[in-house]
Amino acid sequence: MASVKIFSTRFGEITVEDDRIIEFVGPILGFEQYSRFVILDHSEDSPFKWLQSVDEADLAFVITNPKFFGIDYEFALPTETAEILALTNADDALVVTLVNIPPNNPGLMTANLLGPLVVNQQNRRALQAILSESKFSTKTRLIPDELLQKQSTPAME
Repeated sequence: MASVKIFSTRFGEITVEDDRIIEFVGPILGFEQYSRFVILDHSEDSPFKWLQSVDEADLAFVITNPKFFGIDYEFALPTETAEILALTNADDALVVTLVNIPPNNPGLMTANLLGPLVVNQQNRRALQAILSESKFSTKTRLIPDELLQKQSTPAME
């Protein structure tokens, strides 16, 4: 099987098998000129991964599955979206969300649940779905205030 060398400012030079490259047939909003990506682990057992551009060393997104954070995240994929991805079996879909981590306060990280990334794991076609009629938000907090307060409050001795 053929492999591709990717140059990344975060990971240096990495080599990935061709079958790990994801082709965005519908763009990530704001990044329409980039269509080839690969998913890389952040670290072992981390709920986060990286969506690294194959063609732009500086472009990588933090992604996650909101269910890791206890968020009930289910939606009906529009038929048109499923057809574009040639997705016929829900089990073949990988659904992740883009994460925004404020540099000065990582505890306030949010996920874009209104624009999930959907990947057909069989053919590696992907797109950013837009859930127009949804209860979800583009800035859903991943860590509730209650948990942040517990972590910042010192234990009484």
